Amino acid sequence: MDTPAADPADCNPAMVIVAGQSNALGYTLGAADLPPHLTGPPGPVKIWSPQDQAFVAMRPGANTGSPNNPQTWGPEAQFAYRWRQGHACAPLYVVKYARGETGLAADLAARDWSPQSQGDLWDAATAEIDAAKAALTQAGVRAPVLAVLWMQGETDAQTPAKARAYKTNLAAFITRVRSRWGDGETVVHIGQIDRPERARAGWETVRTAQAAITAADRKTTLTDTDPFDRQPSDGVHLTAQGQVRLGDGFYERAVRP
Repeated sequence: MDTPAADPADCNPAMVIVAGQSNALGYTLGAADLPPHLTGPPGPVKIWSPQDQAFVAMRPGANTGSPNNPQTWGPEAQFAYRWRQGHACAPLYVVKYARGETGLAADLAARDWSPQSQGDLWDAATAEIDAAKAALTQAGVRAPVLAVLWMQGETDAQTPAKARAYKTNLAAFITRVRSRWGDGETVVHIGQIDRPERARAGWETVRTAQAAITAADRKTTLTDTDPFDRQPSDGVHLTAQGQVRLGDGFYERAVRP
């Protein structure tokens, strides 16, 4: 699970943005679900606190969720652990904005991630990212957005029209992510949704769209979550071990030797 120690000269700060829906958030998970290796000190990893409007020491299971559900944790916990193993002197700044049951297609009747939906998730996440960047600038820290970790698509998969539009919507979203959240070098790491039992065709349509996007864009990667353990209550949400594997997948694609 550990990675070799990084070059001591590699001490440059970096930022990672975690976004998406419930499998990015860490549905139902809390401190009691953390594997032992994720309960240690955070090291040089800080997470943006919307309440404090500041970066604070990241504590999985305590401040890695949403303001209303701070104890949840997702792939950022394992990503940060792997980062500490390989970048002992390089600070990592995490900005997480994930909300359950949210789609990518614009929808006046529901929360969505479309950059075209004014006042919705895109605007809210962007405001927090802007505030986080401003705080680092004020502190004299330069931390480019190394990666965006995107785990989303289950909601769109449940509606045929949204599933069919997912490829177009995801491509437009990624373009906007680079121009607004990161820069031309920011890599978007996509968690490919699973194939739940009794899933309708929309799930495969979204999976295919995610694979096509990563095949066409060299600055995107794909982690197939279908083999990862799911919570037996619904068969869709990742278990703690599933989140660890997702964090590993994101890290191994974001930080290449």
